Amino acid sequence: MNLRDVDLNLLVVFDALLRTRSVTRAAQVLGMSQPATSFALSKLRKMLRDPLFVRAANGIHPTPYAERLAEPLDSILDSIRFDLLRHQSFDPATLQRSFTLAMHDIGELAFLPPIMERVSTLAPAIEIRTMNLPLPELEPALRSGEIDLVVGYFPELQSASLFQQRLFAHSFVCLVRRDHPTIGSEMTREQFVDGKHAVVHTDSSSLEDTLEADLREMDLARRVVLRVQHYLALPAVLSRSDLIVTVPYAIGVSLSRMGDLKLVNPPFKTQARIVRQHWHSRFHRDPANKWIRNLVAELFVESREH
Repeated sequence: MNLRDVDLNLLVVFDALLRTRSVTRAAQVLGMSQPATSFALSKLRKMLRDPLFVRAANGIHPTPYAERLAEPLDSILDSIRFDLLRHQSFDPATLQRSFTLAMHDIGELAFLPPIMERVSTLAPAIEIRTMNLPLPELEPALRSGEIDLVVGYFPELQSASLFQQRLFAHSFVCLVRRDHPTIGSEMTREQFVDGKHAVVHTDSSSLEDTLEADLREMDLARRVVLRVQHYLALPAVLSRSDLIVTVPYAIGVSLSRMGDLKLVNPPFKTQARIVRQHWHSRFHRDPANKWIRNLVAELFVESREH
C-alpha cells in the first residue's frame, strides 16, 4: 500500500470506532451521519483488508488485527493533535470549551465550589460539566475524551493506561444538629452505638461499604433508621431529628453550612481514603487537559482541611 493512497481522515474514523465500539456513537463524536460513518468503515475494511469490527450484542468488537493497530494509531494521532496541530500559545483566559469531570454527587459538594470560583477568574469562557458514570464506563470515557478527568475516591481505577495524582487523604466525621440533646463537643463509643444513624447508599460509591467494613472490624454496630441515596437530604433531616450521620470530613463541612449542624469527631479511627484525580495517557500532553488537572491540583493537593 502506498502512503499517497491512504486517506488520513479514515484513521480518525477508525480511532473513533475503537474508542466508542459503536458506529452510532462514533458518528456522534465525529459530527458525521451514521451512513457516512458506515461508508468510511467499509473503505477502511477494503484498505486494510480486514473486517476490523464484528457485531456484538452491545455494539461492535474489534478484530485481533484492529486491536493490534490501536496503540500505534493512538501514537500517530496524538502526535498530530498535540505536536503538529497544537497552537504555539495556550491562553485559558480566552479558551472557549467545555471540561467534563466525572465525580460522585458527594464530590460535587466538595470540589465544585472552589473549582468554579477559580475557573470564573482565570477562564471565564470555560464551561464545567459533571457526570456520574458507573465504574466500568469510566476508563472508556476517559480514553474517548467524553470525560477529561475522574476526581474522587475510585480505588478500582488502576489501569496502566491511566495517570493518577494523589490529592488528599480524608478522614470521617460525625454530623449532628447543633442542639443535640445528648451529644456535645465529643462523642463516646456508647453514644455512637446507642444513637440512631442515617447512612447514604449510592449505586456508584464504595465509601459507605468500606466504612461499614471498618466498623465491623472494630465491633461497632450502628442502629440505622434511615437510608438515603443522596447527601443533599441530610441537612434538613438532621436539623429536625437526633440522628447521626458519618461522612468524609470535607463533605461534613459542606453539609454543616446547609443547616444548623455541628461536626463531632467519631469515637474511632479508620484507614484514610486517598482521593485522586485520574486522566488517560492519550491526553497527558494535551495543553487543555494539563491546565484543568493543574488547576485541580493547586486547589486540593495535600489540603489539610480534608
